[in-house]
Amino acid sequence: MEDSMVKSLRADPHYCVGCKGCEFACATEHDAVTNIMVTQQGDQKIPAYCRHCEEAFCMQLCPTKAITRESGAVTLAEEKCIGCGICEQGCPYGVITMKGRKEQAKKDVAKKCDLCKDRQLEGSAPLCYEACPTRALALV
Repeated sequence: MEDSMVKSLRADPHYCVGCKGCEFACATEHDAVTNIMVTQQGDQKIPAYCRHCEEAFCMQLCPTKAITRESGAVTLAEEKCIGCGICEQGCPYGVITMKGRKEQAKKDVAKKCDLCKDRQLEGSAPLCYEACPTRALALV
């Protein structure tokens, strides 16, 4: 698959029933860390996830350049992250979180959706998309 072929997600809140299947699928793939969260505004539910912004503010803010664009996805290199949290504070969607580093549970690092880039490059869809029973998530 070519780099330009990595697809993004789009959520349609009219179809989301709040089952959290996307959250569970993501946590399964990413060592119990979910990079998508079902939120609620009134009666409406919507999955919140990284939008992989064209001009990603998190990428501009990162002092160690741990956040880069690869294959169309805004990705984070955990080994470069110093845990400063600037990206978390600057994300307009509030979907970057600080969690324990794999090697050192005491040191927090940023975590965010990577569109299951590796899965997509192998020809599979992101797990959150596959887990959604109502197709509230679409690949675009």
